[in-house]
Amino acid sequence: MIFQTKKKIIEDFVVHNKKLIENNNKQNDKIFLIEFNGWSAIHIIFSYLVYYYKSKKNCKIVAYECYELLNRTNVPWYKKIFWDLGILLNIKTFKIFKSFGTDKFLKPSYSYNQIKKANITTNKFFQKKISHTHLENFKIDDIWIGDLIYDSYLKKFQQGTINLSSPEFRFFFQESLKLFYFWKDFFKKNKVEAIAGCHSVYLTGIPLRIANKKNINCFAISGYNCDLVNLRGNISYNKRINGSDIQFKFYKNFLKNLSFKNKKKIQQKGKDIIKKIISGKKKYLYLKDSSFNKKKIKIKRSKKNKIKVAIFVHDFIDSPHIYGNHFFPDFQKWLEFLNQMIKKTDYEWFVKEHPSSSEITTEKIKYLLKENKKIKLIKKNFPNNKLKDLGINFVLTVFGTVASELPIYDIKVINASKNQPHADFNFSINPKNFFEYKNLILNLKKNNFKVDKNQLYSFHYLKEIFSKNHLFFYNQEKYFNFLDNKPLRFTPTVYKYWLDDFNLKKHKQILNNLEKFIKDENYFYSIKKYLQ
Repeated sequence: MIFQTKKKIIEDFVVHNKKLIENNNKQNDKIFLIEFNGWSAIHIIFSYLVYYYKSKKNCKIVAYECYELLNRTNVPWYKKIFWDLGILLNIKTFKIFKSFGTDKFLKPSYSYNQIKKANITTNKFFQKKISHTHLENFKIDDIWIGDLIYDSYLKKFQQGTINLSSPEFRFFFQESLKLFYFWKDFFKKNKVEAIAGCHSVYLTGIPLRIANKKNINCFAISGYNCDLVNLRGNISYNKRINGSDIQFKFYKNFLKNLSFKNKKKIQQKGKDIIKKIISGKKKYLYLKDSSFNKKKIKIKRSKKNKIKVAIFVHDFIDSPHIYGNHFFPDFQKWLEFLNQMIKKTDYEWFVKEHPSSSEITTEKIKYLLKENKKIKLIKKNFPNNKLKDLGINFVLTVFGTVASELPIYDIKVINASKNQPHADFNFSINPKNFFEYKNLILNLKKNNFKVDKNQLYSFHYLKEIFSKNHLFFYNQEKYFNFLDNKPLRFTPTVYKYWLDDFNLKKHKQILNNLEKFIKDENYFYSIKKYLQ
């Protein structure tokens, strides 16, 4: 239990930062950009990045606002002055950012030319008949931002898909372009040495995409455990990979460097990991409760001698393009397609809601159940380890973690994307394109896929070590769990844990490792120690 008040914890963190910061009067005209945000864990990470770029590169530190367009409601005019007051009075988050070396705060405002360009580009885009695929693939000045606009609209307006002809969407599209042109001009007029953002998805990813195009180091926070990655050179429009949370793209090469003996070792370790997951003893940090447990549940198994298929629904507004583009532009379009497949097949169909479903996701599932009587609902708190008892043969997901869990029960999981964590492994089914995906679903009776359990075990070990390989937070269970139903990373309690664990030896080690990571220009911090 934390007895210190929130105010006291924040003040201690501010004092701590001021003690560590080096006064540097040798600033040049280079700028290091950091995204202004309220996430306590990210403040710790940014404080070290600032330390490096201020002391090693003599950069001016500019914290920028990039979230206002994502607010679900329009910000009242009088609240806009809070930004200036916060800076002037040195309060709340502004005080924290100043404590670790921020020199200036920047809030985008648009010039006449930026507004004019946004209007022209918007009119040009909507002149032609557009599709959802056109939108997610949209590029401007050879910089891909369509997926960012797409996911941001869904999140802001709490929608499952986009009505492309709505005035609301057209206005949002135009506002997004204003933001793009603002940042395009900023990078043109200023010497940006590097940038660090929180999200590489949503509109917050726009300045990161521009930095990547200019071959500038562009850092982002990846995953629930706030891993630091460098997007530079890892965004591919041709492959429709956006660089977000793509550590899995490096798993296969990692395996190639291991001897046969070490491969067997990691398979055994991976087997132990997945056993803990399916027993409920181990859970993912982003879940408050495990999706597996050993509670006794009365299960009424259907006696119908039919193939049983379960759809694991994603949360509609939670960044459908998290890893890049998929066979469907959003989760609602995916579900609408599956609804048509249900009507064309003689399988027994089930649908399971995501544990963290938004209201719109729940509504769409209710509509699906009402519209199609062939589907049965599996409640979201139904443990995944009981699915075999229901007789489930196949599970459908776009890129969900179930693809790396349920194969342990020999349940065949079919993914709806090439850009997903399981694509390089043979424990789930990975169609190459939409047409192959559709053909698979229509012909499940002919499917003879066999789960490769050794690859499944290897995957779980790799996922574990890539997650543990953190530049800053060594004990992730401590820093990224839940406190009173709220993720710790959002709370000042993280500051207290950090200060309790702090020592100069650890501090210097982090600085040395961070400098090496920045100079190496790799996507993630080196994991060479795991090859030994």
